[in-house]
Amino acid sequence: MATEQKIAFLQGCQSAIPISLGYIPVAIAFGMTTTSAGLPEWVVIAMSLLIYAGASQFLLFASIMSGASVVAVVGLCALLDSRHLLYAPLMKRHLKSGQGMVWIAPLITDEVFATAMTKLDTITHQKPWLAGLAIISWVSWWGGTLLGVYGGKLLANYPLMSAMMNFAFLALFVSLSTHLIIKESKFYPAFVGAVVVALLCIWLGLDEPALLIASFFGIIIHLLINQFKKPNV
Repeated sequence: MATEQKIAFLQGCQSAIPISLGYIPVAIAFGMTTTSAGLPEWVVIAMSLLIYAGASQFLLFASIMSGASVVAVVGLCALLDSRHLLYAPLMKRHLKSGQGMVWIAPLITDEVFATAMTKLDTITHQKPWLAGLAIISWVSWWGGTLLGVYGGKLLANYPLMSAMMNFAFLALFVSLSTHLIIKESKFYPAFVGAVVVALLCIWLGLDEPALLIASFFGIIIHLLINQFKKPNV
């Protein structure tokens, strides 16, 4: 039994590899950006270790740098992450038993949730599998932040290399996004809508929140299209 649970844990770790490959570059960029802007290293590392919220961490950083009030920062982050309130009830439907799994809840991200929802029903030993999936994803984000924090200090002595790394992260994001859009034509309307909203935001002078607002509207467009496509029963 213990051997089967160990195998399930390792399988969960294996399922987390695609998530980690996406997390590490973004976490490195987060670590480099925040430390180069003057945030203390321990604050940056603690954010990835304890908050572990991806987009909310970037939003928190931008809010701190812009001098926003604590109430505004907390409100924006809470609004951005309010979708997580739905994750537990949805996952509970696919779990054979939720006993002893409360500690995993803070490690459930969008990507971990999506992966779990597609595979949980086929997993015999769900607890160790989900633990492996969540832990490796969390460690990759935290580890990537560490690389960004201390790697950024080294790159600071080489301005050309630092500029190349910033371009590389942007190129990676564009490449991954383009590959997804080309591969999945169903994302075309959402992508076009997001681009239009982003350009509109820039035109209105809302440069900083443009990406966040455009992403939100892109998701809404995609959900609405899927809703209308559902066959009437």
